[in-house]
Amino acid sequence: MISIPDFLWERLLDEFARLNDPVERVAYLDGFRVGDQKVVTTVTIPDAELHAGYYDVTSAAMSQAGQHFRTYGLARLGQVHTHGGPGCGHSTRDDEAAYSQRIGSVSIVLPYHGQHRPHPTDGSVHIRRHEGWVALDTSQADAAVRLLPSLLDFRSQKWTVSSIATPEPSGTGLFQWIKRTVHRWWSRSRRN
Repeated sequence: MISIPDFLWERLLDEFARLNDPVERVAYLDGFRVGDQKVVTTVTIPDAELHAGYYDVTSAAMSQAGQHFRTYGLARLGQVHTHGGPGCGHSTRDDEAAYSQRIGSVSIVLPYHGQHRPHPTDGSVHIRRHEGWVALDTSQADAAVRLLPSLLDFRSQKWTVSSIATPEPSGTGLFQWIKRTVHRWWSRSRRN
């Protein structure tokens, strides 16, 4: 399973939305592997050539998009790319241009260039298997990819401060006295 914090997913969609051109978009999901679990920590956007029906990431751009792996101890966990219409199947070109051909690799394809802010499973989730890239059905996709909440807030009253719980900082009375004294001095000096 690949777990994506919802704020990272929203950030990825924000970046996809910055383009107004009707071209495919691509991004990589990087993070940590813990057994069969994959946790995304970073969205990486390569310097790709974007076209109406495909994208191309050169070997130099792919190398650049992976330079941070050793520095931060990360690994590439998956990719996300878009199609212009409702179809989210992998084309032969998508199969060949995927970030990896390793068994278990994940490729998420989003419809309409991600402009409708889809959930990862609103498109199509593909897994690399021995026989090639395979599109998962809805229940398999839900089991393979999930969004994690970035914030859980269980406070009963949001942002309420009690005057009992917030004592006046020491020295505040002194500060008020200095402020009044300076104001009186300033008022008198202006009269003279």
